[in-house]
Amino acid sequence: MAGGPEGRWLVSGPQPPLNFSIRTNQNILWKTTLPEGGQSGITVCDDMVFLSIMKPWTPQHDPDKLKAQQDEILKRKAVILDVIDKEILNFNSDYAALHSTYKSHDTQINDLITKRVEMLLNEDPKQNVDKLRERVRRFHPKVKELEAEQRKLTNQMDRVRIAYSGDYAATHKAKADIELKIRNLPSLKGADIVGYCLDANTGETLWSVPLKGSVEGPYNYGFSDSSSPTPISDGQHVWFVNASGSMGCWTVDGQMVWFREWRPSAKAPFNKQFEPILTGDWILNVEPLPNDDPRKKKEGERKWNYLRAINKKTGKTEWIAEDAITHYNTPVVGNLNGQPYVLQGRGGPHQVPERPNGLSLTRLFGKDAGKALWHWDPQEEIPFGALANQHWDDQFAYWLKTGHLKLAVLDSKTGKQLHEHDLLSHATTTLWNKEKENYETLHEQTIRGIVDLRHTNIVAEGYFYFLIRDKWQVARVNVVTGRTEYLELPSQIHPSAEGVNVWTFNEVQPNDTRNSRGFDVAQDPRIKLGGFTKSFLGAPTVVNDRIYFTSMTGLVYVLDATAPTFNRSAILAVNDLGPIGKTWTVNSISYANGRLFHRTMKEVVCIGEIK
Repeated sequence: MAGGPEGRWLVSGPQPPLNFSIRTNQNILWKTTLPEGGQSGITVCDDMVFLSIMKPWTPQHDPDKLKAQQDEILKRKAVILDVIDKEILNFNSDYAALHSTYKSHDTQINDLITKRVEMLLNEDPKQNVDKLRERVRRFHPKVKELEAEQRKLTNQMDRVRIAYSGDYAATHKAKADIELKIRNLPSLKGADIVGYCLDANTGETLWSVPLKGSVEGPYNYGFSDSSSPTPISDGQHVWFVNASGSMGCWTVDGQMVWFREWRPSAKAPFNKQFEPILTGDWILNVEPLPNDDPRKKKEGERKWNYLRAINKKTGKTEWIAEDAITHYNTPVVGNLNGQPYVLQGRGGPHQVPERPNGLSLTRLFGKDAGKALWHWDPQEEIPFGALANQHWDDQFAYWLKTGHLKLAVLDSKTGKQLHEHDLLSHATTTLWNKEKENYETLHEQTIRGIVDLRHTNIVAEGYFYFLIRDKWQVARVNVVTGRTEYLELPSQIHPSAEGVNVWTFNEVQPNDTRNSRGFDVAQDPRIKLGGFTKSFLGAPTVVNDRIYFTSMTGLVYVLDATAPTFNRSAILAVNDLGPIGKTWTVNSISYANGRLFHRTMKEVVCIGEIK
């Protein structure tokens, strides 16, 4: 399952290759092209690989060709329009009046936008002027009113133009035809996924199965899509989960055993963080309460989410957790005094309703399964600590506080806070010095301008690790002493280069969001940016003594979990999952039998030692 057999993202076994590259075909055992993007993790069981994708987006016409044809028609129309407007203005006074009014409106619109933008820039000069102008154009009431008038005037003038010029009439019709085809392209939102079973040794597709959903979400959104949950397998069965509201059990040769549906709580499956968990005979899923649950009375207008235990053999609900869980949270299973528990969190942005903000350690055994051993409520003004992989062990549990960045360390037996470490003061930084073309380490630093990616955290060898948004940095905190170290990672690599040119630092390198069939299947422009941009990146994984972080641009950073000093020597390797600018992923790496498995929007890949 997600995070390995124990669900903790900590695994051990024969050491996989340290270095690999799709660009240079280094240590790549096989690659399998996927017809569509997807965000589930990769489950490996025996000789089988399980994952899910979005139902392939299949337009009737190629969107790129339609756009190219539209651009060509608009150019041709502009040339014709310039000629015939001059001719019509010479003899048609009614047309001249319409034309004059149109030009006057244009001037008014530009003046209104310019004045409003100047006022906004006086409030904050750092704002992007082009984005401000677009925002004002969209929301200024007088501008919207004038643009509505412009459309009416254009329709009136076009009737005159069409009657006057056959060339204009033909071009006008061609433009309308292309625009109709563009409007009729299928939506880049979907609720259906496809579960896959591949041969772990060859990558061959053995079988696939569709899972319909009920609530649409964006394709390949940087924060989740319907395919986000990772499959679970015990070697005899496989369970696929669709975040848009369905899950089912199949035999490993593709025969369905049971299938169930539910209605997600949000307008979209905005829950990249959650991963289904197998514990005993239960599969833990995140769902709203049933209508007959008395707790629904305290929900208000928005549904709350809870961990729900589904019997893996029947698909029936056996219990629902006592405490709610935020769908941003990744609960993690573990053992305390020889018994299984799961640590779950609440809190987050967009007014998530589950309360109180904080953590619960929930029992996964006996008649009290689903009840909390303890609750912890940090009473924060910005309660975003639950946007996390909720790691813990038999000693400590963790909560990364937002704002003035701090790490709370709790006693996992009692839920009492033991430490609160300030991560922005007295820190050590090892950053790339562009002038010296080398790393530079500084001590006793005060850190500024940090926005953490709290969900990418992992705990290894007594340190809490997480990434830093937009800065290509990774931080580690000694969980007992609070000593905090920041290390800059390259933003891009060039395997064929030499010396200092191999690594590029602190440069945003745009990325495409095209699937293997060449279609751009993502609407959010933020996910076209490089590095650790605003998104939910795949969870890091520890294999033996190595930590694997993956960026959105398909770089896999391998760090030494036993490094005594967090400097350049802690970076063991930086590997790639595909060409620069054409590789997109928010997936986690998986491990089995000395091999690594990973995926991008275009393909799934198996990495192993090639002598």
